[in-house]
Amino acid sequence: MASQQFLHLLEQLQKSPQTKKLAWQPARRSYSAKAAFRVALGEGILRIEARDDDNWMSSATYRAELLTRNGDLVDELEVSQIYTNDQIELLQSLFHSAREAAFNLNRMVDSMQSDLESGRTRDLPPEPEDDNDLLPVPF
Repeated sequence: MASQQFLHLLEQLQKSPQTKKLAWQPARRSYSAKAAFRVALGEGILRIEARDDDNWMSSATYRAELLTRNGDLVDELEVSQIYTNDQIELLQSLFHSAREAAFNLNRMVDSMQSDLESGRTRDLPPEPEDDNDLLPVPF
């Protein structure tokens, strides 16, 4: 269970209109994460990730970590719809805000709508290799 101070910080982030304006950056995904983001605030780093991010799936799981600037874990909170955790909406909302800010969603969609209206397309970059589908060798 996360400390009261960490829960309070997460709640403040969820309520703040500044959350979507923070300098969220994509983070290296853990083995099971579909996406992860992090932001540096004060003397710490907040990292949030999603395993499954669909409301209709009963297995949607989110994890928030409070880290030192050196990457040491200070506190954490993991919630899942499977266990109907009270904080699922809190982390789900924070994850979506972080993703929107990290990729500047409004700017991206505006540029895509502009290309659509003008009938223009652009060259596609190569698709990245996806190592996440490979299971590690157990020996």
